[in-house]
Amino acid sequence: MVTVKKSIPQEQSRWFLRNVSQVVVAGRGFLGFTMYLRTVSSPGGLVAHVVLGAGPIGNLVAQVARAAGANVLVTDLSDFRLGVARYCGLLHTSNPKQEELAEAAGRVFGEDGFDIALECVGIEATLSAAVDNIGKGGTIVVVGVFGEKPRVAMGLVQDRELTPVGTLMYRYQDYERAVALMSSGDVVTFPLETRHFPFDRYADAYEFIDGHREESMKVFVDVSP
Repeated sequence: MVTVKKSIPQEQSRWFLRNVSQVVVAGRGFLGFTMYLRTVSSPGGLVAHVVLGAGPIGNLVAQVARAAGANVLVTDLSDFRLGVARYCGLLHTSNPKQEELAEAAGRVFGEDGFDIALECVGIEATLSAAVDNIGKGGTIVVVGVFGEKPRVAMGLVQDRELTPVGTLMYRYQDYERAVALMSSGDVVTFPLETRHFPFDRYADAYEFIDGHREESMKVFVDVSP
C-alpha cells in the first residue's frame, strides 16, 4: 500500500482516491523510472526526449521526463491535447500535420537532434517517425499498446545502432515515486480530468466520450460522491 499524503491537492489525489483503475493508467505514465536513470543523465547536459503522443499517458510520461531533467518535445495530431500539454508546462509541442518531426526537433534541440523517443500511441506511424528521425545510438521506448503489428525499418535500427526498449509492469517503487512527484507539484494531473460523471450516469459518460473523443483526455465515473 502506498500512502497518499494530505499535502497533495484534492484534484490530483482523485487519481488515487476516486478511481483505483486510474492509478494503474497513471502508473504506465510513471513506469519509466529505471529507464530514466539510465538515459536522462548525460555529461553534456540535458538529454533530448521526444514523446510521441499527448494523450493522458504521453502527457504523464513527458512530465516525468521533464521532472527528471530532460528537455522534452511532445507531438500529437490533436491541437487540443497539445494545448493540455502546454497547460501542464510542457512548452515544446508539435503537430505532425503542420510540422515534420525532423523540423520540430531541429527547432527545439538544434543540430544535435534527440537521443530518446517514447512512443505513447501504439501505431506504426509514430514508431516509424521515431526510427526515421532519432539520432544514431538512440533509444526508443515503446509505451503505447499496439493493436496491429507495425512494420519497422529494421535496416535503420541496425545501421543506426538503435535500442528498442519495452515497458509494461508496475513496481511498488513506481507508485511511491508517482506520489512523490504529485506531492511536489513536479507532475500535475488535474488538467487531464476532462469531466466527472456520477455512477448512476455511467451511460452518459460513455456517450460523452463517443461525442467528444477529440476534445477530451480522461472521463471519470465516480463510484462515490
